[in-house]
Amino acid sequence: MSSLSIGLILLSLISGDALIISGGNLAHINLETQVVTPSVGILHTYPNDVIINDGCAFVVNSGVDTGTLQKFELNTWTLTELGIGTSWNCWAPLALENGKIAVSATLNNSIEIVDPTSMQITSSIGEVGPNPEWMAANSDFIYTACGGWGTGESVVVSDIQTGSATDTLTAGTNCQSLVLSDTNMLFATCSGAYGTDEGSVAVIDLETGNLVSELDVGGFPAFSVAANGILYVSDPWGAGVYSVNMTTLEILHDSSNPFCSGGNGMAVDENGNLWITDGMNGEVRVYDTTETLVQTFTVASPGAIAVSGSLLGINGGIIETGVSISVSPNPAMSVITVTGATSEAHVTVYDISGRTSATSVTDNYGTSIMDVSNLSTGLYSVVSGNSCTRFAVTAR
Repeated sequence: MSSLSIGLILLSLISGDALIISGGNLAHINLETQVVTPSVGILHTYPNDVIINDGCAFVVNSGVDTGTLQKFELNTWTLTELGIGTSWNCWAPLALENGKIAVSATLNNSIEIVDPTSMQITSSIGEVGPNPEWMAANSDFIYTACGGWGTGESVVVSDIQTGSATDTLTAGTNCQSLVLSDTNMLFATCSGAYGTDEGSVAVIDLETGNLVSELDVGGFPAFSVAANGILYVSDPWGAGVYSVNMTTLEILHDSSNPFCSGGNGMAVDENGNLWITDGMNGEVRVYDTTETLVQTFTVASPGAIAVSGSLLGINGGIIETGVSISVSPNPAMSVITVTGATSEAHVTVYDISGRTSATSVTDNYGTSIMDVSNLSTGLYSVVSGNSCTRFAVTAR
């Protein structure tokens, strides 16, 4: 049931992984085979961010005291967990050059330093607030965005060697994420006051600590990454992804003219390709260094993403587009028929939070009839291989 189309082809891949928070699951994309696995591990309440470090994926879950930090070993998916604080609402992990993992504790106004091998807290940096969220670091300092959930505009500087907060810089309102540039500039993405469409990027000279510029991008952006001299900032619940030239400070895309939709998560691979998750469309998209879309993966409700390895060269040619499944009837009440899959393929139904609701295997014609009479009213995703579609269950 597959088709061929003329387009872009990924000539070769190096071994690598993309890990995506997908509702209550950790989804995986093998960069060598391009196979999407909807779940290689179950996450806890409110999984907020994921990183890859030294052959392991680390997920911070904001809504739990046990299993706050989950460590998944790549390939085996062996799980180790660490509880951090009591209702600290931990936010994000950051790999440090000294081999440790920093975890921001939003309601404790601290950064917890974790040994990723033993999965134990080795130290704590206090007086980091209000409400620390995403961080950036070099060999000497950790810079933490402290937006006070709409009331703060601080970037707290902490000395890694002494383990103490040493300075506070002023950014814009509701500072949430940070990116360091090669020119010793700090780019702070600031959401602005809630509902005011006042998103901005504050540019701080780290040599002087002074605010160089505040770029008005509009919307309510939160997360940011840098790729090929461009800062990409995400407003996933608004217009999408905005961008700024980090050298000229020119706003390339703002809330009136976004680069693309989505931005629930963003990452940059080792070859400078930009990965963007789009939760509304159930997509993970890859853009090359010229901002050309080169690949799209189907992942249910994708959020934060981390990537190791890279997609490599691009050239004209033929690419196998794979299966394209469909569901009928839609909406459904008791039974659905899934068609368009490969023969004897696994089919999985996920609810809106990413939990498995039903499974089946297709027949020799790539068709499966599934009982959904026990499912609650709502939206669901159906996944088979790299293909995904949605359907609704209505009241009976």
